[in-house]
Amino acid sequence: MSQHEMFAFQSSEELLQKAFDLGIELPFQTDLSPLFEELSLGSKRIDNRVAVQPMEGYDANPDGSPSELTFRRYKRFGSGGSSIIWFEATSVVPEGRSNPHQLWLHRQSVDGFTRLVEETRKEATQSFVAGHDIYCVLQLTHSGRYSKPRGMPQPQVALANPFLDEKEATLQIFSDKELDRLQGNFVDAALLAYQAGFDAVDIKACHGYVINELLAAFDRQNSKYGGFFNNRARFLTSVVKKIRREVSQIGIAVRMNAYDGIPFPYGFGSSRDESEEIDLTEPKQVVSRLIKEGCSLFNITAGIPYLFPHLGRPFDRPLPGAPVPPEHPLEGISRLISFTKKVQKENPEIPVVGTGYSWLRQYFPNVGAAVLKNDEAASIGLGRSAFAYPEAPKDLMNKGFLDPKKVCISCSRCTEMMRMGGSAGCVIRDKEIYGKQYKKLLQKGT
Repeated sequence: MSQHEMFAFQSSEELLQKAFDLGIELPFQTDLSPLFEELSLGSKRIDNRVAVQPMEGYDANPDGSPSELTFRRYKRFGSGGSSIIWFEATSVVPEGRSNPHQLWLHRQSVDGFTRLVEETRKEATQSFVAGHDIYCVLQLTHSGRYSKPRGMPQPQVALANPFLDEKEATLQIFSDKELDRLQGNFVDAALLAYQAGFDAVDIKACHGYVINELLAAFDRQNSKYGGFFNNRARFLTSVVKKIRREVSQIGIAVRMNAYDGIPFPYGFGSSRDESEEIDLTEPKQVVSRLIKEGCSLFNITAGIPYLFPHLGRPFDRPLPGAPVPPEHPLEGISRLISFTKKVQKENPEIPVVGTGYSWLRQYFPNVGAAVLKNDEAASIGLGRSAFAYPEAPKDLMNKGFLDPKKVCISCSRCTEMMRMGGSAGCVIRDKEIYGKQYKKLLQKGT
């Protein structure tokens, strides 16, 4: 493990030399054509291999429906050229919202979601040749430990976790009956998502939220959702099975942590000895089981943003007051690529979306194209980069390169805005909206 460094590369040669010095085999090629190969997802065939990752905007209306800022963001994604748009975390129950402005899908808000899908597709079609379409995935979630439906913490957890909870914290722990009922909420939301026009739903199982937490519920006692592997995987597999049975027309995806970064028995994907090493045995077993139950698309990530954000999104600048990561960002990128590679290679028939590319800036297409060429992923996902540079795929198509003055600089200000209670967007590249909001939040904080 080496020291953290900020991005300072003036050429691809410098980037590759740094990877070599670190002992990292970074996939890289100048031929970007793999990014623009077609991909089959269910009955749909899409035009390229670039995906927008699910990132909360924290800008929904109080009733959970998309606001004008939400429409603005997704219309920009639609016109930007990405063929997969993975819509952000959307709560299936009001008490599971991560903040008062998280999207929440229910019968009274479904019309807003329908219009959101329609307008996003319209932007995509109008910006490209006739017949161009996008694959729209809606991420469904319950925020669990991180629920703040009224702006104040209202956590509900699968079990206590000393790495995530204060010693004196009073926790509301889900009962088995409550988890049984919550499965029905996911199924209901999937039906509404189908009615709204989404191609697929994602059952969110990452970043420390409820389903991810259940996968690591080794110490949950006297529960059909804790202890042995079958119990810990029960909630996720049951939700997938029920959606496949009751909403058969919609695709099912799972964005899943391969590794939480927390040692056993409190984290998923960790070795069961005291080494804190990564062990993908169970994550790969979950993937195999979900494929049997009807899951047809995966998105692999890692870490818990509230604890170790660099594991899932390598960056230059940590949040104010947060520690500098204990590794070089290229090490994190390499690890994320390896996670996706291992899942994709063992399941070549199922498309897997990779993550962790934004820190690479204008060189992400070269790394992504090489990953695709090596069949180590089926699509390259971009999160913060899509906030900053939504038209990146279009620029690659038309120009063959990206503008270094438009790329994400991984400054973490989009996350900082959310933590301060504002909406999320690119402070640097979208100053008219988010630069002004950021300044107001800073002034309010002082």
